[in-house]
Amino acid sequence: MDVFLVSVAELAQRHGLPPPVGYTRAAVEPAYAHMLETGIFEVAELDGKIVGIAAAVVRDSIWFLAMFWVLPEHKLQGIGRPLLERVQRLGDEQGASIRCVWSSIDLAAVALYLKLGMMPAGPIFTFSGALEKPPAAPPEARLCELDAEHASAIDRAVRGSSRERDHAFWRARGMTAHQMEIEQRVAGYFYLKDGVIGPAAWLDPKHGDALMSHALQQASAQASSVKLVALGSNQTAIQMATRAGLRLVSASHFLSSAAFGKLDCYLPFGPALF
Repeated sequence: MDVFLVSVAELAQRHGLPPPVGYTRAAVEPAYAHMLETGIFEVAELDGKIVGIAAAVVRDSIWFLAMFWVLPEHKLQGIGRPLLERVQRLGDEQGASIRCVWSSIDLAAVALYLKLGMMPAGPIFTFSGALEKPPAAPPEARLCELDAEHASAIDRAVRGSSRERDHAFWRARGMTAHQMEIEQRVAGYFYLKDGVIGPAAWLDPKHGDALMSHALQQASAQASSVKLVALGSNQTAIQMATRAGLRLVSASHFLSSAAFGKLDCYLPFGPALF
């Protein structure tokens, strides 16, 4: 956790960005524990001190790099690449055939991902702020509590893999999970916590507006400021966010060795679990 906190603060300072808000040991510890329990978590040690970390989660055939950081004073010293290749090899041994990452803006890291076969798959946009124009949710869309079996079916179609362990983690963290039904058929789901939306997924592109409308309304009821993250391919979410008056506050990169799922119908949770 200290490697991450030091590294992300240095990255922001180097690029002239404000200090990261919300990253504390208490905030990141649950995700680190979850990755340690359900994923691959390796470290690089030098003279008895951890100087680099790399963690990935394998869900079915998809290997997602959740964390990759080397302390600033030890970067470009031949530590990062062997560490990352080790985590990649362990993922291959678990049956992963697709590799992807939500990359930071660090050019050295992006260059390494490209060398390892993860190609640009589009930007990732983060929107935040108060809803200036709350969308009207269509009356034919009904919300109820998310059912685990329906969540897995939606994930397989939209996310490209099932991930029951991650749903259990989100519920344990006190996140609210809604299932949206249209004409008595499950059309998608979304999670909320403190005004933050995600993950969210819908099976048919035509139902994106309905799900996003409900998610934005519910998030606004929780907090004065709403936040969501959308892949560049998810034009529905981007248009809904801008029409509602949310501000674009940051951009990063999504890289993948191959296309998977229907990510134009998906909102990720965050860089730790995608």
